[in-house]
Amino acid sequence: MKYKYLAEWVNSYKNLNITVKEIKRFEDQFAFFSQKERQFLQINLSSEDSFCFFTDSGKLPFSYDKRLIIFNNHLSKAKLEKVNISEKDRIITLEFSKVDIYNQKQNYFLIIELINRFQNLILTKSDNVIIDCWKKISFAENSQRQILPNTKYMIPNSEYKNILEEIHFPVSFDSNLKIIENSQKEERFDEINLFFEHLYYDGILKRRNEKLKQKKINQFEKQIQKKQKKLKKLEIELSDAKEENFWKQKAELLKSSFDKIKTGMNSIKLKNYFLEGFPEIEIDLFSEKNAQQNINYYFKKYKKAKNGKKIIGQQIAKTENEIEIINREIQEIDEDFIIEEKSYSKKNKRKDIKLKKLKVDENWEIIIGRTSKENDLLTTRFAKPHDWWFHTRIFRGTHVILRNLAKKELPENLKIICSRLAAYFSKAKKSSNVPVDYTQIRFVRKPKGSPAGYVVYKNQKTLFVDPLSMRKASEIIRSLK
Repeated sequence: MKYKYLAEWVNSYKNLNITVKEIKRFEDQFAFFSQKERQFLQINLSSEDSFCFFTDSGKLPFSYDKRLIIFNNHLSKAKLEKVNISEKDRIITLEFSKVDIYNQKQNYFLIIELINRFQNLILTKSDNVIIDCWKKISFAENSQRQILPNTKYMIPNSEYKNILEEIHFPVSFDSNLKIIENSQKEERFDEINLFFEHLYYDGILKRRNEKLKQKKINQFEKQIQKKQKKLKKLEIELSDAKEENFWKQKAELLKSSFDKIKTGMNSIKLKNYFLEGFPEIEIDLFSEKNAQQNINYYFKKYKKAKNGKKIIGQQIAKTENEIEIINREIQEIDEDFIIEEKSYSKKNKRKDIKLKKLKVDENWEIIIGRTSKENDLLTTRFAKPHDWWFHTRIFRGTHVILRNLAKKELPENLKIICSRLAAYFSKAKKSSNVPVDYTQIRFVRKPKGSPAGYVVYKNQKTLFVDPLSMRKASEIIRSLK
C-alpha cells in the first residue's frame, strides 16, 4: 500500500480512546476487539496488499490463537490512545497505556510493519525492547536486523522513498486491486477507512475466495472425470454381461468340438447348432492356450456376465447418482462456503454450536443446522439411524433433521412441514414449488475427506413445496396439539 493512503488513515484516527477486550485472528487478518464499541480494528497483513481499518463486519470467523497469548496478556484492558506513522516507511505504531497490578501506568507500542513481503506485528515496551512479535527473524535469517523477544526494536533500513502526495478523492479500485483516484466508478469512496474496508472485503477477500472456489470446483471436476471413466468401464462390462447366452453358446460349441482345437490356433469355424439352419460361426481363440483353457475362458465370461449383470446395473446407478451429487455441490459453492470450510477445525467441533430446535411432542423434534459445520455435526454425529433427513434438491441449504424418538412411521403433516422448512433455510427461500429430498439418516453418509456439510444419500423421495418460516411452522405445530 502506498504511504500516502496509510498516512491519510492515520491522520483520520490520530487520537483515540478505545479499550481493548481481546485480539483474535483468521489467516492473515488480526482483529482488535474493544470492550464497548461494536467496531473493531482489523489489521490486514495479506500478501496482496496490507493496511488497517475499523469495521463492524462479522463475515470472517475470527478465533482465539494461542500464538497471540502474550499480545492478549499485555494489551487486554489497555487503552489505545494514539496512532502514528513513521516518516521513513509504511510502519504504523499504536500507543497503548495500562495500569498494572501495582497501580503503575505501563505504556506499550504495537508496531505494524506494512511492508510488502515483510508484514509483521511487533509489541514493545516504552524502552523499545520487544515483548513479542508475530514473525520472529533470527540472525541466521537476517544478519542486519533481528526481530526477537528481549531485543531492541530497529526500524528497517530500506530503500523505500516516502513521497508525500495529495490524494484525489473519490477513490476506487479495479479488478486487479489497483487504486483509482478521481474515480468515476459507481462504487467510489471519499473516506479512506471505508475505502480500505471495501478494498479488503470486496476486493482482496473476494478474489481470494474466487481462487479457492475455482480450486474446489477443479477438485470436484476431477472426481467427476474419475467417475465418468468408471461409468464407461461399467457400461462396457454391462454390454458384455447382456451377452451371457452368447458366451455360453460359444463355450458349449467349443466343448463339443474339443478334439478339433489345437494350441496355436487363433480361431475356429464351427456349425452353430443353437440357431436354425446351423449357420457357420467363427470363434476367436487364444493361440497360447490349449483347448480346455479356451473353453474355460468362455465359460468364465458366461458366469461373470450372468452374476454381474445385476451388480453392474446397481454400480452404474450408484455412480450416476454420485456424479449428480457432485454436480449439485459445484452449483452450491459460494464465498461463504469457502470461508466456513477454511474456518472449520476438529478442535472446536462441539463449541459454539447453537442448533435451531422445534419440539413437536414426546415422539418428534425438528432440528435445523444453519452452517456447514452445524450441518456436519447434526447429520453425521447427532442424528440417529431412524431420524429423517431433509435437504433442498437443487439449491444450497441447511440440513433439517426430524428426530424420530419413538421410531414411528413418518407422519404426512410433519413430512410437509420439514420439507417446507428445508426450502425456507436455503437459497430458494423466496421461490415456490421447491424440490426437497428426504430420506432416513441411515441412508445418508459423509465421504471420507469431504468438506464440512457435504454428504451423499440414497433411497430418497422428492417433495415439491413452498418455503415455511420457523415462526409459522411453530404456529402450525401448536395448532396440531
